[in-house]
Amino acid sequence: MHKSFVAFFIFFMFSFGLLSQNTTITGYAHGAEGLKIRLITPSDYISELSEIIDETTIDSLGSFNLKTSINETRLAQLQIDNYKGEIYLEPGSSYSIKILPLNFKEDVKESPFLNRKRLEIEFVDADTNELNQQISKFNELYNDFLLKNFNTLNNSRNKAKIDSLQHKLAILFSTNQNTFLNKYILYKIAELEQMSRVKSTKRLYADYILNQPVMFNHVEYMYFFHQLYEKFFFNGTHALKTEDIKQLIIEKDYNSLMDSLGKDSLVRNEVIRELVFLKGMKELYYTNAYNNEHIVDMLISFSRTTKFKEHKLIALNLVTSFNILKVGNKAPDFKLKTINDETYTLASFAGKYTYIGFFTTWCAACMAENEAIVELKKKYGEHINFVSISADKQILNLKYYLEKQKYGWIFLHYGNNYDLLEKFGIFTYPVFMLLDANGNIVSNPALKPSENIDNEFKVLLKKENTISE
Repeated sequence: MHKSFVAFFIFFMFSFGLLSQNTTITGYAHGAEGLKIRLITPSDYISELSEIIDETTIDSLGSFNLKTSINETRLAQLQIDNYKGEIYLEPGSSYSIKILPLNFKEDVKESPFLNRKRLEIEFVDADTNELNQQISKFNELYNDFLLKNFNTLNNSRNKAKIDSLQHKLAILFSTNQNTFLNKYILYKIAELEQMSRVKSTKRLYADYILNQPVMFNHVEYMYFFHQLYEKFFFNGTHALKTEDIKQLIIEKDYNSLMDSLGKDSLVRNEVIRELVFLKGMKELYYTNAYNNEHIVDMLISFSRTTKFKEHKLIALNLVTSFNILKVGNKAPDFKLKTINDETYTLASFAGKYTYIGFFTTWCAACMAENEAIVELKKKYGEHINFVSISADKQILNLKYYLEKQKYGWIFLHYGNNYDLLEKFGIFTYPVFMLLDANGNIVSNPALKPSENIDNEFKVLLKKENTISE
């Protein structure tokens, strides 16, 4: 009995160790000295929320070390400023990489989100059988095939072309024993078959979903899942009508909704049906035809009853993503400095409405809006904080600008924190946000000064009897 227990304990501990193993990245990034590098991975592929699993500052020699603990192969991203590059991580593996030089400190005069640059990652002394090398080799072949055959596949349902590609891949990757890579190739072929319509939806389901493990964190499996169940709430054969869905969501009647969905043969499997439900809730939320508060309530209720931990995570992630920058919710916090090294946080502006503008000194429209703020500040400065946040890469540009303009409100620099810009949803300039006295969002995006925000200020302040006619 004792020996059996010990044997079980050893087996359990060994299995547990396999579930979570350290993975390390050692690298060099010339030109990025002193900047932060982050290792990011999707929390899930339905909400698409990202999570930072490690970060560090690149040292004066351009070197960095990152480490994480993972229990399965994952696609991750390395991020420096606004630049990102992909890397596949396997549990227990170590990677030596070099990030090809970029002018990270160049003050490019365009929104970095409109022309996002890639981090080009070079693997040092990598074995040709290493997963990243194999996926790169496959992608090159696959993309070349698509480039040459896209029109043929899209117009004529040419199955022979796909069969030929599969035969070639079977030879080239005949010695591969990496499960992640095998599934990667399998679901890329599935995408081709779906795109070219050489198989019906039911056949695709039977070949690639039915009796297959649900791979929540496999990027290609989840991409195929999204394509197969695109707008399923609207297009499936479940006989649910728009009004039925609305009523069930209002009543938070998850069980009846799931029973109705289950009438479609493509979602008989309980795990798949719940995933389709979660994907559907996201799609319904952004149609603006449903009461979004009811959708959030339904997801919260679902998160308490589902027996699948992955589904609970997705449901709560969806609720989080819906609440980001939502009117009535707290604005993202920040800790930013002026050109004089004074520090401000969101709490620094408590007690008054706060009108925040994101701008750059190279943006002509931004300069015009700043000029318009001058009169607003004179008129409402007693009751409203005016705050401008510069997204110039070099804080000196802000310094020179303010030396010329002599504006009378608070100007902050974003501190080269692209994460902050993403949290505030800043993808172009200028953008404004209006907060209440507690830092909650009143309007996002708020009207610009040139769009007569003056009227909104009047209405808000009259409600609080802080100004008279």
